[in-house]
Order: sequence, then structure tokens, then C-alpha cells
Amino acid sequence: MKIISLKGGLGNQIFEYCRYRYLKENTDESIYLYYDSRRLKQHGGTLLDECFDITLPKHTIGIDLCVATLKLLRQMRLFPRLYDDTRNDCVLIDDYCQDRRFIDKASAWLRFRDFHLHEKSQQVLAMIEAEPYPVAIHVRRGDYLIEQNLSDFGLCSADYYRSAIDHILEKHPSARFFMFSDDMAWVRQNLPVENAVYVEKDSGEPDYIDLFLMTRCRGHIIANSTFSYWGATFANDEDGTNIYPRRWFANTEWTVPDIFPDGWICL
Repeated sequence: MKIISLKGGLGNQIFEYCRYRYLKENTDESIYLYYDSRRLKQHGGTLLDECFDITLPKHTIGIDLCVATLKLLRQMRLFPRLYDDTRNDCVLIDDYCQDRRFIDKASAWLRFRDFHLHEKSQQVLAMIEAEPYPVAIHVRRGDYLIEQNLSDFGLCSADYYRSAIDHILEKHPSARFFMFSDDMAWVRQNLPVENAVYVEKDSGEPDYIDLFLMTRCRGHIIANSTFSYWGATFANDEDGTNIYPRRWFANTEWTVPDIFPDGWICL
């Protein structure tokens, strides 16, 4: 028996769901999802089945009680085999499952729903599809500006983005950049790129529309964020140039996850 904890924002939820599907397909054990309501609520709730054409397993009280017991044992430091998710024989997997071993079939498992795009997003999609080499740039600030997050995750600098833009233009001089961010005022001020499109959706559209639009681009300059990581991954363009930041975490004690394909460029 294994229980995968579903938590965090959409980018993390995708990794966790892929771990769930991987184990369902590759083991004979019973595999369950636990919905961590507190850590899901911090990021807008369970977004997977809104964004992707999947049906999530139902929430059950039995799994809630099992996880509560396992977390109590973890707090008391009893029977660590049951909750130590570095072990293959553990029951509770409460990490973020960021490992490329589990995501080979992500594009097959998770297909976008048929969205009704608002007019602004329809216009952006039309512009992306009209360009020979559209490049998505994702700048994440928002919750990363919170003091604890700033010291743990940090922010990608304007210099990183400028270097990545220069790298793209060397290979693709006609590239057009599409800017996605939760702090567009900062992006406009610090990344004034000629002929760029600064994507601003209607207030009623969910954030995962940005993810969908990013996947329609051919090149990607991502933030230190699993959200934009999946924007590049789901694009699945063999000729795409994908760039990610060398400093994935500000916290030097944290290990950079093994999630980046060999062909991606680290700056």
C-alpha cells in the first residue's frame, strides 16, 4: 500500500499525480491519493481535474485517518519505515515527487481540457500560432516575495532573463517573446523587450490558462518554478530551445531535483 500526498500548486500537483499514475501502472500495490487540504488551499485548491481531462479518485475518510495516524507516528518518530519517503517500502509519500523517472508519460496522462478562452487569451493564442518561433518567458514573483519563500526559493534576476533572451536570439533571430508573470509591472519595467507580447488575461480566467498558452510556444525561458517547467515540458517541441536557471533554489541546503532533460540549457 502506498499513499501519495497531493499538495502545493499546479506544477507540484502534476509531479505528484504522475508519481501516482506511475505506481499504479508499475506495481501490484494498492495506490491512493491523499488530498492535503491545508497545503492545497494555499495554492487555490485541487486544480488538476479543472485543467486536465482526468477524473481524480474520490476523497475518502479512511485515507484521511490513515494519513493522520502516519503523521502522528512521524511526529513521535516511531516506525519511520512507514513514512520515510526516501525508502522504497514506505507507505506515505509526502515529498513533491520531483523526479523525471516518473514523468515519461506525463503528456499522455494529462491532456488539457477543451477550454473556453476569453477574448484576450484567444488573441494571444492566435498571435502565438502566427509566429514561426514563439518563445514563452515566465517570471514568477508573487508568493516568492514572502520572506520565507524568498530565502528558500529566491527570485530569478533580470540578468538571467536578458542572458537567456540573447541566447535565444543568437539561434532564432526572428523569435518573438511572450511574457507571462504574476508581476507584469516588474516585467515591463525590467524586461523591455522589443516586439514582445506582455500577456495579461481577464481577471476571471484561471492561472492555468497561462500554462496552456505557454505550451503553444516553441521555445521557453522558465523561472525557478514547476509551473513554467511544465509549460516547456508539455510543449514537446523537438526543435524547441528550453532554458532554466542554474540557481533553482536560494536555500543552499536544498538539492536541485533531477527533472531537466539533457537537451535543456542551464544559465
